[in-house]
Amino acid sequence: MSSTADVISHWSTLIENFNTSPQGFYSEVTKAIERRQLPKASIDRISFKESHLLSAKREYLRVSCRDFYFAICGAPFGTGFFVSYWLLEPPAGCLAVMFPRLSLFSRPWTYYRIDTANMFQTATHSAVLEVIDTITTSQGLRQLPDSERKPIMKGFLQ
Repeated sequence: MSSTADVISHWSTLIENFNTSPQGFYSEVTKAIERRQLPKASIDRISFKESHLLSAKREYLRVSCRDFYFAICGAPFGTGFFVSYWLLEPPAGCLAVMFPRLSLFSRPWTYYRIDTANMFQTATHSAVLEVIDTITTSQGLRQLPDSERKPIMKGFLQ
């Protein structure tokens, strides 16, 4: 997984008595994102190590769009189901690392880039919440309150 320096925003919740499989959850989130027809978006599944080299892997749903991507997690935890996502900026290419002061190789935070990150976040976040709302309603569970629906933004995106 990327370092926390690459994190633009994060969101998570634990929903008690929420009964679904990670595969089913990812499938429904994929459909909800596809319905939104995000430009230049791609969706796949990736595995991240849980910690060290020999540790188990955890599967995430990755949604990529231009300069950003989401790593979305859905997993049973105790009597509930945990959902989280990380909006990430891919690591800089090797030229940007070697020559960080050269604007030719950097990706500055312009209004356009900030708006693009916000549009992508808003669309993906609403797709995840749509799936959670559909499943909680079908299982007779309470909807997430507003206080549990807000992502944690980094820096200027707050």
